[in-house]
Amino acid sequence: MKYAGKRSNYPGIVIREKVRSRLVYLPVDIDRNIWTQGSTDLSQLLKKSIGWIVNGKAAITVTGGGNIEIFAWETQAGYALHILNYNNPNMTFPSIRQFYPIGEQSVKMEFPDGVKIVKAELLRAENQIPISQKGNIVEFVIPSIVDFEVVALYV
Repeated sequence: MKYAGKRSNYPGIVIREKVRSRLVYLPVDIDRNIWTQGSTDLSQLLKKSIGWIVNGKAAITVTGGGNIEIFAWETQAGYALHILNYNNPNMTFPSIRQFYPIGEQSVKMEFPDGVKIVKAELLRAENQIPISQKGNIVEFVIPSIVDFEVVALYV
């Protein structure tokens, strides 16, 4: 079947791999289109593009309901994981007037070889949580998050 629509010399997506570098260029304002149109296809395109860029090797995966943003860094005591809860009808506006807690979040983190995590603590909830470590993979569950949570992982 031949495309009968208007032709363009502008690409819809540019994908390139050179040695160990991977690039995906989407020459549109895809995140705005996702927000304004609610397109699950565009969301999947963005998600799969990021997955391809990192070659399927995410050092951190968080599974659970809701919309979150994560940051991780190394600290003097070990490591920290900061999770922001964006599960809110006003999440794209500058101010959030009410929090909508999210439930259980299962976290899987990959650490450098030889790193042994001895305990994990939820700093916002102020309690310790159980962890499971097999090799350099650590797994744990955060029971719920109201606005944010910081997980301190001690070596």
